[in-house]
Amino acid sequence: MARALARPIKTARDHKEAVSIASKTRQQAEREPAAERRLKALLSEIEKFDGEGDEEEYGDTTEDIDGLPRRRWSDDLSDEA
Repeated sequence: MARALARPIKTARDHKEAVSIASKTRQQAEREPAAERRLKALLSEIEKFDGEGDEEEYGDTTEDIDGLPRRRWSDDLSDEA
């Protein structure tokens, strides 16, 4: 069974370490083909991790609001009378 070139990123700490390793690897002038493949795999895992949070964090709020009953300004006035 072949080893994975980069392990999956599951936590923010993993992400921080992966970004650090990727930036150090990018700074190397000449990389071996194996190091280049590892870097590409690592960047791919970083992108996957970054993409997962976007959907949850920036969800479409109009979809969430549409299911709720609407309040009108006149609703408040009827309670006081």
